[in-house]
Amino acid sequence: MSKKLIYSVVTNQYDTIKPVKHFPGFDYWLFTDQGNLKVDGWEVKPLPKSSNPIKQQRLVKINSIENTPGYELTLYMDGNMEILENPQLFLDRFYTGGFLTCEHPKRSTLKEEGKEILRKKKDLPENVEKALSYAFEMGYQDDLGLFETMVVVRDKSPEVKKLEEKWTEIFNRNSHRDQLSLPLASFLSQVKVHAIPRAELFKYIKRNRGHNVSLKFFKGQKNPTQGIWARIANFFTK
Repeated sequence: MSKKLIYSVVTNQYDTIKPVKHFPGFDYWLFTDQGNLKVDGWEVKPLPKSSNPIKQQRLVKINSIENTPGYELTLYMDGNMEILENPQLFLDRFYTGGFLTCEHPKRSTLKEEGKEILRKKKDLPENVEKALSYAFEMGYQDDLGLFETMVVVRDKSPEVKKLEEKWTEIFNRNSHRDQLSLPLASFLSQVKVHAIPRAELFKYIKRNRGHNVSLKFFKGQKNPTQGIWARIANFFTK
């Protein structure tokens, strides 16, 4: 068995995953709840149908150690990502162990991300408020930056295990938007998240825009975010 695994997770037909070119030293797993799905280059790992496929997808993504036994290193990528170059070149250049992902190119705080989630209707206001309130209660200063987790490289070290466990804990009690939970997980676990600029990542792995399923929440409600920012205006500033 190869000791490096590239894996992706697609539930509820959210993405149409592309065939993948094989490079030496890597195996390729696709976790999916689509029973008879076959995609060239991917070894399909069936998932049961879930009443909450969004949460199901994120939890498989977050928990690399639990879900990828037998591999010393994993490279997770979202279903809309596509490999351009030999992944080993990417690893040789950027990976030195632990947890590596991508810097967010537009935002740097949970508060900014929360506003964007509400603007794009990616989660319910009460879930975003709960996530930010919890971070504030835990003493988080909103100063560790923000990450795009469309690609994540991890080893199986105790530090990564500790980070994944804390990330799961925070994710399960708050918003399904994992960008809101990773910086706090890093803060509480004291495990550093290493990150590179998106422009560097995109030299090796590109993103295909668009999804098959809309995740817009609170449709039809009038002013669903009214009052939320008044209630949390002072978060991370006291």
